[in-house]
Amino acid sequence: MKSTKIFIRSTLSVAIASTLFLAGCADDGDMGPMGAQGPTGPAGNDGQDLTAPPRLSRFATVPFGAEVTGLYKTDNGELFFNVQHPADDLPAPENNAAVGVVAGFDLDQLDPRFTPVSVPASASAEGQTTQVAVGTFQALGRADDTLAGAIPFGLGGIINAANDAELKQSQDPDFNAFIPTSADGKSGFLFTAWEDRPGAMTRLTVDKNDDGTWNVTDGINVNFAAVLGTMINCFGSVSPWGTPLTSEENYEAENTDQWNNPAYASGYPNYADVSLVKDYLGGTFPNPYNYGYIVEITDPTEAAPVPVKHFTLGRSAHENAVVMPDRKTVYLTDDGTDKAFYKFVATNANDLSAGTLYAAKLTQDATSDLTKAGFDIEWIELGSSNNTEIAGWIADYDGIDETDYVEGSTSYITDAEIADWATNGTGDDRYAFLETLKAAEAKGATTEFRKMEGIMINYNGAANKTIPYMYVAMSEVARGMSDTTGDIQLEENRCGVVYRFGLEADYNVTRMDPAVVGGPYDADAAGSRCNVENISNPDNLLVLNDGRVVIGEDTGNHENNMIWIYNPKGE
Repeated sequence: MKSTKIFIRSTLSVAIASTLFLAGCADDGDMGPMGAQGPTGPAGNDGQDLTAPPRLSRFATVPFGAEVTGLYKTDNGELFFNVQHPADDLPAPENNAAVGVVAGFDLDQLDPRFTPVSVPASASAEGQTTQVAVGTFQALGRADDTLAGAIPFGLGGIINAANDAELKQSQDPDFNAFIPTSADGKSGFLFTAWEDRPGAMTRLTVDKNDDGTWNVTDGINVNFAAVLGTMINCFGSVSPWGTPLTSEENYEAENTDQWNNPAYASGYPNYADVSLVKDYLGGTFPNPYNYGYIVEITDPTEAAPVPVKHFTLGRSAHENAVVMPDRKTVYLTDDGTDKAFYKFVATNANDLSAGTLYAAKLTQDATSDLTKAGFDIEWIELGSSNNTEIAGWIADYDGIDETDYVEGSTSYITDAEIADWATNGTGDDRYAFLETLKAAEAKGATTEFRKMEGIMINYNGAANKTIPYMYVAMSEVARGMSDTTGDIQLEENRCGVVYRFGLEADYNVTRMDPAVVGGPYDADAAGSRCNVENISNPDNLLVLNDGRVVIGEDTGNHENNMIWIYNPKGE
């Protein structure tokens, strides 16, 4: 496709018809439909100037082979992010994953017209390290660092429940959360999830120097033995009451029948991963219904933080959960293929241990054009329960192991049970919480999402209604989202889309519209298959205090993954 690009100091400002496909949201009062000359109308109902098209600017690139993870902004504007699984053949220390921070600048004060970083040339020195447009990337620790003995098995070491043996070394740091311990926010704890099988989390004690750099003075591994370990700790958020929420991205949550199959080699997790969880537990075969939840780290500043698995938020391939300012409503994304989108409403504020779980049902606009097609959303109730009741249901499946596996059958909940519950109301609501995706599909919810990733708001902006939006990264639009059946029938886009949801007064969402559409995609390109002047496979997101959105990539379609700043105001 031939199209026109407008460059300003290498920063991109383009309309829908251009290569970048920056899309407006027609129905949320912010940006009208965008044509070749930009958004229609002078302003949205929040007073925003809509005369200039949105702007997309490249803030950072990471080394070859690496993914951007762990985007987290503090109240002081410090930006933490990680370099996950860089290429093995990079020069040391760049070949080891890094937990890092951008030192020496305030992200909330970032000039809208900052000079973007350039795209590294293939095999260049710039492509072998992390580049940032402002400040300096500081690696606080790298995979296998013992941090002067503070973490004996090394950063990212997956340790058994007895805390006396390392099961494996991870190169996959993901979610970061900074919990301050001083009034000025210059001292605190940095929690980092490790996205592996089993999962893990480290807590580093950090403080900031006057020159903007950081010191690491201590560290621990968070002990998950009390919750029988974790699985694939992915992205996350911090609750309004100050506790990290890490997500178990159990891709096999809907394939429970394969959990105890010794021949299951293709899954994520597969049988070898399940066996490592067995080793973690000291030889006890794990119950599958203990894995695939949002895990709250309570008492985060105490000597021994206390993890709590919230079964109430459903069992799925959780990417992350975000709690609204009412402190009751939670939205949750489910990563993978043919997945659902969930909402949870707690019975009591500040307490995720009881409430009601819902799944979204979408109605698409009458177009398959990705730059225009939005969706109306209704919510289908799946069930109501609490952690204690669900824990009792989970215990019904204890004691099952490999010897119980029968080819073509299941040792766990059957599809017939789920169908009978959904159609006839037979049995209790365990299916909603233990087999959440299958329950959502049986109830008629939309289960066609492909790679639904980070979901985020600006908490203060959502609370005071100055930024009444939630953003979700769809890593790519393909398979169930781009076929000709079901609720979603869009053009395929292998480079992905960032969607925006308008937050209503009660924090409900009933509308989903495209904000940034990646591409174009060139399958025959020798290097990057997605245009390097646009997003590719968006993953982690942040929403800044002025409404700008930080977008981190997890892509093989760019030779170097990137961090972008999306400015809907077009400044």
